Amino acid sequence: MTDRFFELVLTGVTVLGLTACAAEKESSVAQSVAPDFLVGELVRTAYDGQSDDLLTGGLGFEGLQSPTPPGFHNPDAPTVEELRRYAIYTNYRALIDTSTAGGFGRIYGPNVGNSDPSGKVAGTEYLSFMKLSPAHQNVTLMVQIPASFNSEKPCLITGPSSGSRGIYGAIGTTGEWALKKGCAIAYTDKGTGTGFHHLTAGKVYDLQGRLIDAVTAGDRSSFTVPLTPELKAYNDEFPHRVAVQHAHSGLNDEKNWGQYVLSSIKFAFYVLNKERGDGAVLFTPENTLVISSSISQGGNSSLMAAEQDTEGLIDAVAVAEPNLPMPQGSDFAIQMGDQPPFRGHSKHLYDYSTFLNLYQPCAVLTETALNAPFGAGANPAAKQLLEGHCGLLKARGLLDADSTEGQIAESAAKIREMGVLDETLDLGPINVAIKLWASISADYGNAYGRFSALDNLCGLSYAKMSPTGQAVAETEAEMAALFAQSGGIAPVASLTFAPTELKLPIDYGLCYRNLVTGNSPDAQRVQKGMAETHHTANLQGKPTIIVHGQADALIHVNHSSRAYLGLNHLVEGAESQLRYYEIANAHHFDAFNAFPGFNNRYVPLHHYFSATLDLMYNHMTKGTPLPDSQVIWTKRRATDTAGKVEDLTEEHLTGILQTVDKSRIKIEQGIVKIPVQ
Repeated sequence: MTDRFFELVLTGVTVLGLTACAAEKESSVAQSVAPDFLVGELVRTAYDGQSDDLLTGGLGFEGLQSPTPPGFHNPDAPTVEELRRYAIYTNYRALIDTSTAGGFGRIYGPNVGNSDPSGKVAGTEYLSFMKLSPAHQNVTLMVQIPASFNSEKPCLITGPSSGSRGIYGAIGTTGEWALKKGCAIAYTDKGTGTGFHHLTAGKVYDLQGRLIDAVTAGDRSSFTVPLTPELKAYNDEFPHRVAVQHAHSGLNDEKNWGQYVLSSIKFAFYVLNKERGDGAVLFTPENTLVISSSISQGGNSSLMAAEQDTEGLIDAVAVAEPNLPMPQGSDFAIQMGDQPPFRGHSKHLYDYSTFLNLYQPCAVLTETALNAPFGAGANPAAKQLLEGHCGLLKARGLLDADSTEGQIAESAAKIREMGVLDETLDLGPINVAIKLWASISADYGNAYGRFSALDNLCGLSYAKMSPTGQAVAETEAEMAALFAQSGGIAPVASLTFAPTELKLPIDYGLCYRNLVTGNSPDAQRVQKGMAETHHTANLQGKPTIIVHGQADALIHVNHSSRAYLGLNHLVEGAESQLRYYEIANAHHFDAFNAFPGFNNRYVPLHHYFSATLDLMYNHMTKGTPLPDSQVIWTKRRATDTAGKVEDLTEEHLTGILQTVDKSRIKIEQGIVKIPVQ
């Protein structure tokens, strides 16, 4: 896409590159006709920006900051408005540090750069289901059009949900930037989202999160397990289980995420013309700036969409901390400082997740990790439990060392050998504490292998568990609140792992690991599904920015953004317009930064994600050059003698340099070179 986008489009000036631009954006999108992939009702809601709004659900930034969530008048039957407000609250706070000391409301947040000091945004919201084919489950689409949308300079940003989150899963990240900028935003839950089927209770969820009966739901349900005699028999043997859409759709929907983003763009053009053009075709891919964006798995989806864009829908890409599955064995290396070049890059998330699920519970007993946030240094019972896990690794033949100390050191060494950076190790204890790797192992294993909830993969299902370890029925209120409280992946809210086979915890982990390394029929199914999610790294010359925290302990940079930079260089060479910014002292979950021990270690990646969107918008509209790839060396917040951590200021947030010297990331002689300070 040529620079000075709006000026060129609006004036029709013919300049070098404009013809190419038009060719790039030549599209067959039928902007005045409802796309044929839509399913069921189209829900339109206007928000006045006072009693309720697009960005904060009427809470304003102070309401989002409050530790007290919005309530339900009737917990057994919350209203659509109540569910939406709670879902926005949940998703904002799950992804953003909402503490004042951490910068919320001062440096970033819905009120910063907003003409409304409360952070509210008036406008219109459209919701609909879609399907790629009649055999698929429903996928949710949403478009928000702020009242400040400028028809003379139209812009559209994509916001697929991060992780397995529902339709409001990107509202506090991509949504915040887009709505304050006056851009429309196209969301999708990617077929993950808060689609749950309470199998014994026979309850599912509709488009707006209301609990409805599975038998009569039909296409009104976001996700329903087929109502077969086999399901009845399963419920008799394993009562009170819950099927999860991301895990149990049977579609391996991750391979379709790019198509869902492209569909969300087409849906956005339809509703933009419906809302602002009275059905006339005012907004097209040719005259509207489209930036594909989002974070984490949403960033994965938007990059995949850019690779798969055959209709010229997307002009540019700006994403943060994306998971990027790629084929292994590409002919390049990654080198950090003067360390030896690393060629074991590009491991799949499911590969290293099932590996870390086994070894990180032992490795977090290193002296450094014991003193990290959530470390077991001050918890003898937890330390003893983790030491027992080390011994089981030895007993299962996964470690050679005989002593506990040796087993800890061996586990830590194995993790380093896999390409996990030392910068991430302080986050190991919280990953273990929240069962991060176990959650991914179970959810994604089911998804990649296209397993049903009835398969009980590796002997685990999902349910509410009693104190005595029995699956029990959820209350009506617990089920009714799940749309608003859930991040789309269990354990969450009242749901957790429910064994269908009694094993030691390590043996569930071994089963999931064998799906990656083994050759059983189940393993072959999972490995086939993993391969279907690979990126090509061919961005078709689109201007692209990836920003990633160097200390990301979920999506490790050697297996995602650094490796994608290397593969893109092999694929696109000199035609590439990709920039990569790696942020020192930033990690995956900004929300943790509000807690002691995190606040003096890490800076918000969200700040840099917003900065990259600013850079890309200015590049596309003003012709401002994109800075070269670089490491941004931020400053940690100081702690005084009384233990108080200073407030985050702009001084901690080193800017992205327009002219780069020592911090520049280079690719030379087949090596991605990451500088160190």
